[in-house]
Amino acid sequence: MRIRTAIVITVFIAAAIAANFLPRSAAQQRDRFSHASAAHKKLDCSSCHKVPTSNWLPARGFPDVAQFPGHVACASCHRQDFFVGNKPAFCAGCHTNATPRSAPLFPFPVRSRSHEFAIVFPHSVHQDIIAGEQRRRGDVAVAHFVNASFRTLPDDEPKFNNCAICHATATALPKFAARPPVGQTPVGEAAGDNFAPTARFFKTMPSGHATCFECHYQGLEPVATNCAGCHRLTPPYFESGVVKRYSLKFDHSAVNDKGDLVHTRDCMTCHVRISGNGDLKTLKDADVPIMACMSCHNHAADLKTELDKRAEAPKAFQCNYCHTAAVGGFPVPPSHEKQ
Repeated sequence: MRIRTAIVITVFIAAAIAANFLPRSAAQQRDRFSHASAAHKKLDCSSCHKVPTSNWLPARGFPDVAQFPGHVACASCHRQDFFVGNKPAFCAGCHTNATPRSAPLFPFPVRSRSHEFAIVFPHSVHQDIIAGEQRRRGDVAVAHFVNASFRTLPDDEPKFNNCAICHATATALPKFAARPPVGQTPVGEAAGDNFAPTARFFKTMPSGHATCFECHYQGLEPVATNCAGCHRLTPPYFESGVVKRYSLKFDHSAVNDKGDLVHTRDCMTCHVRISGNGDLKTLKDADVPIMACMSCHNHAADLKTELDKRAEAPKAFQCNYCHTAAVGGFPVPPSHEKQ
């Protein structure tokens, strides 16, 4: 029995030592796949990513990129790595484990992994195009008739050919949180509140290729095969599904006592700076100047009154007209004081 045990242990140790001398490819010694590696940065996106991928669903509207590139994309450079030594490490970039081709794939995209690309979306360019379309449509005829009607329902919102094309009123409540100013501390002790917004307080944002492909699939640059036209390589980061707001109490679909919509103006009436923004990455906030709010909310018990009370008792009075307790106790920002 002892001899048999000794033989088993000897064979196990010999196998472990031998494994260290097996030829190991460069791919096996690397970490998980990275677009930022020198070899991959030299390649054009279309050399690996084909539009559409084989499992795209016609119900999505446009042929889409719905999974990782196929084995051909890897084999074009790493053919030798498939047949050398142990299991190629780069297989774990798409597969749940580096086993033969039957190994399950990670969901695409992998939400639990850091992202390497930020989205390039110039609001300024798109706003100029929309505005140009509106001007051209207005020049169709010298005079024309339009149908007149009365809006009686609270949810009968006016439709503008503008931001609402991509940003609609949410139908489901997203994850949300207050956004306290960075690097500041509250002036006084914040009072608690039990404010709970509903879905209508929020706007949706485009997700996936379908919204963009309506214009950019073939006819308008950047087209679907030009991945770099919309995706910019950036340091790894994790996407957050939490909507953070400074003014969490603002209701896009608010109604008055008579049931009439309050905020019926075009989006650009308040979001005035977005039309000049050419980089989505720098657009951290909704960027609404307080004067856009003061144009309507400057009466008794509105913003002007609240700012006056805060100036009189900065530690005792907490701003709560727009802000929840998580933000209302912080110092009044310079953008407010200048008004």
